[in-house]
Amino acid sequence: MRKILIAAVALVAMGAAFAAVAAGGTHSVAQQRVRIEVSGTGPFAFVLTPRSKGKIQRDTGQLDFCCWSSWNVTRAGASLEVTNPLLTLTGAQGTLKLRQRIEWVDLPDGYSMWTGTWKVVGGTGAYAALSGHGFDAGVWEPENKPDRDIRIRLFGFLGPK
Repeated sequence: MRKILIAAVALVAMGAAFAAVAAGGTHSVAQQRVRIEVSGTGPFAFVLTPRSKGKIQRDTGQLDFCCWSSWNVTRAGASLEVTNPLLTLTGAQGTLKLRQRIEWVDLPDGYSMWTGTWKVVGGTGAYAALSGHGFDAGVWEPENKPDRDIRIRLFGFLGPK
């Protein structure tokens, strides 16, 4: 099952990466490309890795989810659940708050995966005066598993407001 989970995350991440490149767009020279990886069974751990030069440094810590609403949309005839959780990343360099908008798809055997977007909504310490946005993808093991593993990859840009 772990191979299925890893393969699904890889496929979703590649698709989101292609969508990000296709979307193009402009961004400030001061913005840094970043990747945030989340894993675990709770408490969830994160690793923030800069992918370009700048002031933002690698950070690790704990991630918490809270405060979301949920609704359904129809895409290509299929009903998808949409949620908008607030992610709080607490690391050595401060706290970074992100708001996601994610669309869930149920997979066989109870797995769930999603793709979506995120944006910075607040921060403290080194993250206090940052703005940013990007794409994300993830997979969560079935609810009936006692130690439900989650894998999330967020990628995009962080920079000064």
